[in-house]
Amino acid sequence: MRWNSQVLFSRPIRWILALHGDIIVPFVFAGISSGNQSSGLRNSPEAVVEVKNAESFFPMIKRAGILIDMKVRKDKILQDCISLAASVGGKLVMQDSSLEEIINLVETPNVILGGFDESFLEIPKEILTTVMQKHQKYLPLTDQSGDKLLPFFIAVANGFINKGVVQRGNEAVLRARYEDAIFFYKMDTQRKLSEFRGSLSSILFHEKLGSMHDKMIRVEKIVSKLALALGMGGSILPVVEKAAALAMSDLATSVVTEFTSLSGIMARHYALKDGYSDQIAEAIFEVILPRFSGDKLPKSDAGIVLATADRLDTLVGLFGVGCQPSSTADPFGLRRVSYGLVQILVENKKNLDLNCALRLVADVQPIEINDNALQDVLQFVARRLEQLLVDKGINVEIVRSVLSERANWPFMTAQSAMDMEAFSKGDLFPKVIEAYSRPSRIIHGKEIDGDLEVTEDAFEHNEEHVLWNTYLAVAEKLHPGVGIDTFLKASSQLIRPLEDFFDRVYVMADDQRIRKNRLALLKRIADLPKGIADLSLLPGF
Repeated sequence: MRWNSQVLFSRPIRWILALHGDIIVPFVFAGISSGNQSSGLRNSPEAVVEVKNAESFFPMIKRAGILIDMKVRKDKILQDCISLAASVGGKLVMQDSSLEEIINLVETPNVILGGFDESFLEIPKEILTTVMQKHQKYLPLTDQSGDKLLPFFIAVANGFINKGVVQRGNEAVLRARYEDAIFFYKMDTQRKLSEFRGSLSSILFHEKLGSMHDKMIRVEKIVSKLALALGMGGSILPVVEKAAALAMSDLATSVVTEFTSLSGIMARHYALKDGYSDQIAEAIFEVILPRFSGDKLPKSDAGIVLATADRLDTLVGLFGVGCQPSSTADPFGLRRVSYGLVQILVENKKNLDLNCALRLVADVQPIEINDNALQDVLQFVARRLEQLLVDKGINVEIVRSVLSERANWPFMTAQSAMDMEAFSKGDLFPKVIEAYSRPSRIIHGKEIDGDLEVTEDAFEHNEEHVLWNTYLAVAEKLHPGVGIDTFLKASSQLIRPLEDFFDRVYVMADDQRIRKNRLALLKRIADLPKGIADLSLLPGF
């Protein structure tokens, strides 16, 4: 935010205190000159104070009633809130993000216990807590089990206040908010959830991609095929199809229009109220997951399909119309969308061929999606997958090695990277890397016909026969979907034959036929890791 200059800062800059001992450190920032004055609370006798020297600053701030130490402030808020909650037999409901926000909103925390009419508890508690936490920055209270919301709240005021006046003011504000919420809720419950589906036509997704109604119709068209592609049985299809026909319909409800963070939550509530099964209700809630970093992920099969379909449609459509994120801007939150996609697949251990899935989604788009756009989406998702795996503590070189060959299968990539990370700490791993590095270095830069067959008649040494037979045995065990443990165990059979081969066989023989035959053999061996990992990206190769 810009205030009295072109400087961007979260809050208005009104003074700058800069002292070295008792000497002012002179400078100007955002049009404000540094000095030796600071400010206390506006409603206190020490609204403006002069600081004589740096050493006197903290005692002076403490006398002014300001808790400048964030930890001290946090501890006081928590202690006072827990004490107030206990006074009515309640337990504090506090998200970390809410606490951090409150800590930064007050300097002299003063907690207040307020209440509201029990009749408001008739509406879903998610509405009540959302109004308290997001709109009013209040802290809800539940019973000791955490299941039942109590008709009380805690507000954290700033400074020296008349608690009775502030309490009544906060209660009046909350009462008005709740009356609005009841009105919206009653309006919504006069209709079935399915009746809101058509109203999604009035909510624009993108001018070239249509409305949210158009988007969800596209999702409906692909969910059955996507469920099968994810390896789910046909028995789940009726649930997936019915859930897809209801998903996102709550975006057109009055409650979600007013309280957007309740999207999905109200869809589940209204679906259950209309008599839909728990499976369907849970799936139309899970389609929005994860909503933010650290949020829970969809766990039901139907929810996984819907959440995956929705994210794939968003990525393919917006990349197709040229809305890719730049290095400085991501207006559609596509990095979050993509990160959520790979989280869903990896954490739920669902193997999905991304290329096929992206083409499936591209076929239902209202515009033509070219191959370049799909490749861009695949690379974009691969970068988020790399970030996810590095966040898990996996060596970045190992992650990139596996990604280069298996990025099309996110869960397989993740499993392979985790396995390779574990095996990299053992003795066998570096030996296998070294074994593959020697053939790769020799054939590097040489023109070798990929169709050239290895001819046993051209072998002159027994070591060539042994290496060839070992290669054939290893090649039978390896394929693009093989596990890292199988790859390493099979590849370990090549270590000794390769050592003997390089000790006794001169690859670059004068005879062209023999030379090409030996190079062809080494190329076959060097190509064995294809579809598994690019070992050249690893240390020691």
